[in-house]
Amino acid sequence: MVYFPTILTLSRFFFAIFVSTLLFFDSTTSVILAVVLFVLGSLSDALDGAFARRKSLESKFGEFLDPIADKFLVFLVLISLIYHRESIILFFLTILIIIREIFVMSLREWMASFSKNNLVKVSSLGKTKTITQMTGIGMIIASPIINYSYYFEISILVLTIGTFFAYFSAYKYFKQSLSYIR
Repeated sequence: MVYFPTILTLSRFFFAIFVSTLLFFDSTTSVILAVVLFVLGSLSDALDGAFARRKSLESKFGEFLDPIADKFLVFLVLISLIYHRESIILFFLTILIIIREIFVMSLREWMASFSKNNLVKVSSLGKTKTITQMTGIGMIIASPIINYSYYFEISILVLTIGTFFAYFSAYKYFKQSLSYIR
């Protein structure tokens, strides 16, 4: 049986595809729709786990699928934005974000090979990273329709701060795993 939290998780795949597709159109309507869908996709990330825990609907499949759906949303939208915003800084931030996420996912998998009790859990810093990055990405999506001086640069700054949080949390995860390196 597929539970509502799993449907929320799966929805991020569709949000990612729709947002990335909408970025190909140069209209105010498509940008607004892309922002709304990205925000909904981002909110589904917070809601699926909270709903599953509240209703005791956690599942192994949901635990497996959630980080994949998160990365798919972020990676696909960021890669699409590189193409549409033509920003070298956005390109480098995207590369840094992808490298970090692959490293942390691999670290979690490696830690799980020792024991299910030794999983690298998501920290509050990791949640701060997610919120900051999602905010920055949403702002970058909206940048073509915002008539505010330096809005795009401010959006890049928010994403850069999110990337800093990402690397700081990755460092903490790595430090936590050092006791298993022999």
